Amino acid sequence: MVQQDKLSQVIGRIGRRVESYGRTNDQIVLQSHILAVNSMIEAARAGAQGRGFSVVAAEMKRMSDQTKSMADSFRQDVLGIVQSAESETAELVSALESAERERMVALALNLVQLIVRNLFERTADVRWWATEPALWSALSFAQNGPARGPIAEARLRLQTIHRYYTVYRDLMLLDLDGRILANAAEASQRTLSGEEREWFNRAAALRSGHDYTVSTVHPNPQDGAPWLVYAATVRDGGAADGAALGVLAVAFNWDREAGLIVREEAGFTAEEWTRSRVLLLDCEFRILADSDGAPLGSLFALNHGGADKGCVQAPDGTLTAFARTIGYQEYDGLGWYGVVVRRPVKG
Repeated sequence: MVQQDKLSQVIGRIGRRVESYGRTNDQIVLQSHILAVNSMIEAARAGAQGRGFSVVAAEMKRMSDQTKSMADSFRQDVLGIVQSAESETAELVSALESAERERMVALALNLVQLIVRNLFERTADVRWWATEPALWSALSFAQNGPARGPIAEARLRLQTIHRYYTVYRDLMLLDLDGRILANAAEASQRTLSGEEREWFNRAAALRSGHDYTVSTVHPNPQDGAPWLVYAATVRDGGAADGAALGVLAVAFNWDREAGLIVREEAGFTAEEWTRSRVLLLDCEFRILADSDGAPLGSLFALNHGGADKGCVQAPDGTLTAFARTIGYQEYDGLGWYGVVVRRPVKG
């Protein structure tokens, strides 16, 4: 918007200069006109001796009138052009500002859709891998006593998957009591923490192998880094309607993957980044990821006015564009938002 503001200022200066020229010219013409009239009066008083000067005075008056007419015409023409330029510039600036707002809203939607499409793949991963023979066999054996061999095989399978799917922090195979029997990131078994029990209990209660559940973004119990867990039941024989044997949980590396979206996917120039901020919010407008590094879960004051998308301007000129996810296929996207904040150029 800086270039448009400068253009408006230049056009305004031209208009003021023309007005100033017109006023100065009016004064000169008026003085010339008065001088010509006075000369004609004096020539008339002089009689025959002043007759020659009377002709000069009359010519001066004619030229004065002609100059005034030309100056008035010039001023009207130029000021008309300036006024038209001002109007068109205002329309251009308005159109550019509208286009900028639309671009910011589109960017906000694109960014939230990037993470939503990514997470849709996670819903497919967990349901597919839950049918792996190595997993349901290990759980089946574990129900009947020690199953070191099958559990070791299940751990190896999880580690193999993890090697190629680097978006995950861990993949965990749990029995129906919530004990982690095998996982990809570490070889030790452990019991779930109280916070983890929420998604586990929902997963264990799922009615079909076609279903899944998802946690909130929360700190993981190992190092506190945020992750997002998708879970599905592992069923006898890998069948969607088989008896539930346990739960498979895949822990998405939220900090790294969401961080890439808010810090790199916007495509801003270095100058734009000095006055921009990108966020992902949950359905309650709590921060999930922030290019400025605000704490996970802190509330962002979004003036959305009940709309799913839009762009609002603060009194200081700051623009905040937002867009609610439209989901992807059968994944609703959890009602998350993308937000792009742009502060005005200083000076």
